[in-house]
Amino acid sequence: MKKLSKVLSLALAGVLLTSSAVLPANAAAASLGKVKNVSVRSVDDDEIKLKWGKVKGASGYQIYVKQGKGSWRLAETTKNLKDDVEDLKDATGYSLKVRAYKNTSSGRVYGKFSKVVKASTDPDEVQDLSYKKVSDKKIKLSWDPVPGADGYRVYKYNSATGEWDRVAKTSKTSKNVSVSVNGGERFRVRAYAEYNDKRYYGDASDSVKYVGKSVSNGSVSKAQAKQIALKDAGVSKIYDYEIEKDWENGHYVYEVSFNSGRYEYEYVIDCANGNILHEHKEWDD
Repeated sequence: MKKLSKVLSLALAGVLLTSSAVLPANAAAASLGKVKNVSVRSVDDDEIKLKWGKVKGASGYQIYVKQGKGSWRLAETTKNLKDDVEDLKDATGYSLKVRAYKNTSSGRVYGKFSKVVKASTDPDEVQDLSYKKVSDKKIKLSWDPVPGADGYRVYKYNSATGEWDRVAKTSKTSKNVSVSVNGGERFRVRAYAEYNDKRYYGDASDSVKYVGKSVSNGSVSKAQAKQIALKDAGVSKIYDYEIEKDWENGHYVYEVSFNSGRYEYEYVIDCANGNILHEHKEWDD
């Protein structure tokens, strides 16, 4: 009987010892509140930025993410009340949730997950915008398709307001659109993706300028291409001037670059008609 009593006492001591190790951890977990007020700060083409409310007693927070019907994965661990989920696919929808954790002597314990928030990354920037003349009053803009895009918006620069006005739209299956012109108009295009009843826009393309009638009936010379670029830039004194002939999008172009004052200029000019297919102006540090 004494031997049985001793065995029971040792077993009880073991239970109590185990309980004393588990209860503090369980109590710590129970004391952690649920993360609230999770919201999207902003998105880019490869990241989603979140913020949330503070949980009393938390040592830090974990962000979990999943794509579509995929599995949840731990994306970020932070001690802050905001963080960026990076290295995501562009033009892709994601679900995200956050939970708090607390470091204890018995190990790390976790609170309950927040409500799930949904957001999409932006589509990529539209590339290689160019145009083909249809008539004296119409051109057709074309560009490389953007993966994941649900559509595109075409904008024309309004010199009177200094704003870009939307003038056309097209579906994800199209990569060109016709627009009316008189000469001198500047256009650019950006893609968008739709997710969870919201539209996400990518960065706009470099602009392309329609100069109007061709400067010649034949091939444009390098000297003519230079004058076209200088006239458009509105400068006469330049340095570091370079011009090269290249094959691009099915026709020959001149790639012109030069500096004037504190600015760097770059132009792509159609060799056949002198149309400006691309121009860029940048402050030279």
